[in-house]
Amino acid sequence: MVLGDFMQKWCRSENYIGESYNDYYVLLSRNRDSGLVEESNFQSALKALNGESDTVKVIRSSHWLCGWIEMILIHESDVKSVDKGNEIEKALDNYPILDEDIFGELVTEKETEMYEQIKYDVEHGLYGFWDLPKDYTDEDIWKKAERFISDEW
Repeated sequence: MVLGDFMQKWCRSENYIGESYNDYYVLLSRNRDSGLVEESNFQSALKALNGESDTVKVIRSSHWLCGWIEMILIHESDVKSVDKGNEIEKALDNYPILDEDIFGELVTEKETEMYEQIKYDVEHGLYGFWDLPKDYTDEDIWKKAERFISDEW
């Protein structure tokens, strides 16, 4: 039994030239410019579906504006995965993050990368670029990294 449809069927856009996936539902997508929430939800949804399979695919298409788009597709014959996909979509209507742990890991990873970049820059005299005082502390750098990354959610 298929849960109430939240997902939409894949449809060919006017400028699309590629394989057709008319028998698939689109769960989530991400692109080169996706923020941490979208990235986290994409990873979480794929994990909840037990990864890719014969009926669950991740397809990637080039896009003139954002470089590329990836989508999680679920074949209509896989009723269990379609139901799970609809549950995921319904959950996202109530709360924007599917898995707080995965989201937290991504945030921590990005903050650490940003901290290392800022630290490298300020050690090479670019503290002004990051709007830090000459007598900056590691705490100042962490705060700057956290603020920078929170803007990317």
